[in-house]
Amino acid sequence: MALASGTRVGIYEVTAKIGEGGMGEVYQARDTTLDRDVALKVLPEAFTADPDRLARFQREAKVLASLNHPNIGGIYGLEAAGETQALVLELIEGPTLADRIAEGSIPVDEAVTIAKQIADALEAAHEQGIVHRDLKPANVKVKDDGTVKVLDFGLAKAVSSDTRGGNTTTSATMSLTASATQMGMVIGTAAYMAPEQARGKPVDQRADVWAFGAVLGEMLTGTKVFPGDDVSDTLATVLKSEPALDAVPEAVPTRVRRVLHTCLEKDPKQRMQAIGDVRLAMEGKFETTVRAPAQTVTVAPQKVWQRLVTTAGAVVVSIVVGGLVVWSLTRPAPPRVARFPIPLASDQNYSFTGRPVVALSPDGSQVVYAANNSLWLRPVEQLQAIQVAGTEAEARGPFFSADGQSIGFWATGQLKKVSVSGGAPVILAEVPANPRGASWGADDMVLYGQPEGIMRVPGASGTPELLIPVEQGEVIYGPQMLPGDEWVLFTLRVSGVSWDEAEIVAQSTVTGERTVLVSGGRDGRYVRTGHLVYGLNGVLFAVPFDVGSRRVTGGPVPLVEGVRSATGGATAAAVQFSVSTNGSLAYVPGSAAGVQRTLVWVDREGREEPINVPPRAYTYARLAPDGSRIALDSRDEENDIWIWDLMRETLQRLTFDPGLNRGPSWTPDSQRIAFTAQRDGTENIYWQAADGSGTAELISESELPRAPKSFTADSTRMLFTQPLAPPYDIGVITVDSERQVEMLLETQFSEANGELSPDGEWLTYQSNESGQDEIYLRPFPDVDSSRRQVSTGGGTRPLWSRDGSELFYYVGPGTIMAVPSQLGTELTLGRPEVIIQGSYATPLNTGRHYDVSLDGQRFLLLRDAGDTSADAAPPQVILVQNWFEELKERVPVP
Repeated sequence: MALASGTRVGIYEVTAKIGEGGMGEVYQARDTTLDRDVALKVLPEAFTADPDRLARFQREAKVLASLNHPNIGGIYGLEAAGETQALVLELIEGPTLADRIAEGSIPVDEAVTIAKQIADALEAAHEQGIVHRDLKPANVKVKDDGTVKVLDFGLAKAVSSDTRGGNTTTSATMSLTASATQMGMVIGTAAYMAPEQARGKPVDQRADVWAFGAVLGEMLTGTKVFPGDDVSDTLATVLKSEPALDAVPEAVPTRVRRVLHTCLEKDPKQRMQAIGDVRLAMEGKFETTVRAPAQTVTVAPQKVWQRLVTTAGAVVVSIVVGGLVVWSLTRPAPPRVARFPIPLASDQNYSFTGRPVVALSPDGSQVVYAANNSLWLRPVEQLQAIQVAGTEAEARGPFFSADGQSIGFWATGQLKKVSVSGGAPVILAEVPANPRGASWGADDMVLYGQPEGIMRVPGASGTPELLIPVEQGEVIYGPQMLPGDEWVLFTLRVSGVSWDEAEIVAQSTVTGERTVLVSGGRDGRYVRTGHLVYGLNGVLFAVPFDVGSRRVTGGPVPLVEGVRSATGGATAAAVQFSVSTNGSLAYVPGSAAGVQRTLVWVDREGREEPINVPPRAYTYARLAPDGSRIALDSRDEENDIWIWDLMRETLQRLTFDPGLNRGPSWTPDSQRIAFTAQRDGTENIYWQAADGSGTAELISESELPRAPKSFTADSTRMLFTQPLAPPYDIGVITVDSERQVEMLLETQFSEANGELSPDGEWLTYQSNESGQDEIYLRPFPDVDSSRRQVSTGGGTRPLWSRDGSELFYYVGPGTIMAVPSQLGTELTLGRPEVIIQGSYATPLNTGRHYDVSLDGQRFLLLRDAGDTSADAAPPQVILVQNWFEELKERVPVP
């Protein structure tokens, strides 16, 4: 049944029909919640009428949704409304490969580029155990920027009606449309089906290798390599005939021809066994020099003069050949690409992950990284990293000087530098906001991003100047001066879009002219090989780039998968990689959306009880005062507040605004949640009903952003931290129509994470006034009357038990201390002791990320998804030496 424009399918409103999919009609629809366009594939009624088949499809679709690759069309979920069942997919603009081929054969270079991206997509799926089963030109989209998207991954298996035991890959396939939905109908397309698939035999990844060959051959010739007038004729051709490859252009490289024929071997055992090998073969990785076989030749007797000429010629040839042999034996071999991990120490984890955490020296000999609130320098040839002196006070965002002798960083409102050989840090400039990327040019000028635009300051220190201003609603990241010292490369995002939808641009410092180089990417870097390297969805891409004309001269090529992106939302544009001028690459492996975490209850004996919340990039977890729900701050593409219902085990999204929403805090009656939200480029405190009803209400507006921390028992006053970067201060605001603000602790030091005791008489907080963070107590609201120190060996993120009988605080990775307390005018404290210690996550280094149960016996903690033991692999940096060799081979520069 066709859907009319305006029809609602759950939260999606149909806007237009856009075609027939491989399993039903396809519509463009509007996601009324996230305000984005999607594609809906509506399942045929005959399909949805079979409960077993539908249940199987739902199970398989969940597996397919786990695929996350830049060349794979994304699956967002399933939606049902009445009798309508629809698959929600990424809407991808651009023609299909079938549309392109209909216009004629595709030029060889372009066809090979497209084929490599298809191979990358198949390889990523095969690594997850997913076989496409229906690869064909109609299931491949080619975007305007040259990016390839493979669609309908694994849906042939998902829609199969075969529910028998055994190998689930055995069902053969044929196209299923609205008119071909009878039970037992197989799914796929005859012209691209492997022989074993057509015969109904077991199917594995080699069937995709066959289909890849058929698609590649069709791109090169402009016609199907297994033609036929109907399905029967086509299948007969597949089973009995050789592929029609006579029209393959002579310009096609020999190695590509060899791949084409090997992919289309009818016997799966003689076919290429893995698509990864196909990709490598297309790149010439398996080519070797082969000696020609010896031949027997009968030669007629020569006269004397002929023998003399022949001898002289042989001498000349021998000299030439000998010279060539000597040259070939003595010429330098191309540098070998080498990869190896640099693990962090067992007690270290990355800190301040909203900005760059790793930097590589220009000569590639040293790596600096941010961990445990400090910077650590690791010479490549040594086994241990050393702490960089003077960076212990929350140093973040490291970057090297052009000569490699200094490390720049930001800490406590200042941009600083420190020598790699030691010594005290030197202040370059007062910089109030954490820089949005920084680079140190060969002219000894440091460029860095601020809310107002791109700033410049001398590397010897000085007064910063605004080099490139930005307009209202624009956010910049990662400025880099291009050769010639006029044009600056940076990433530009506008309000309402994610960093992966940003633009990489170049702008003149003389004329102000701005040129868009890449649409859809972040953290672009120019490297001297003539490339732009940037990140998108956890993958490093490169494009050839003519720096003189500031023109991209080719399409993007994916190079490295699984590169971690920064966490933290609207200002977190960094991709965690660094490239040296001598050709090495360093990167932090991980998820595109940040570290995936889940929740766990841990009692005082160390016993754990997992909480069945879906893994996401959770940063803060807050238990409601009535113990029924958990408010979660998730730093992923949406950057929103979510509510987990402990009884119903459901996850509900609370905030929907495209800006950053973070730091949830419950009101004492568990009815509202206060949080920091970014609206129109400014962060302020809002609150909203915890059940999602109504809209968010502004309760604190300030030029300096604030974060809510805790409420008084009567909900009339709220503690907050100001600003959101050190040095922090603590204030209180009356939550009424007057909204009166009073700063409680406002000193040269950082005071943060204020929490009120259950009786409202005492304020506990952390402060670095002694040189390191410790836990303190002051009477409330008369905070000036006295002060008591609670911790002695360091402490952060204090928290009272619900009855006030204990005060908890955090002292390091996975370790929580408890101090017995007796509330009253004369507060009595006991001896601190460790009550929790284990392999638990510490997402950020500012706010409290844990909570305690109502009875005070269990603690709510975050755990990195998949990290289930104390001896899990530590964080690491991957170093790729001589990476430029690989870059130049995979992304040739004209």
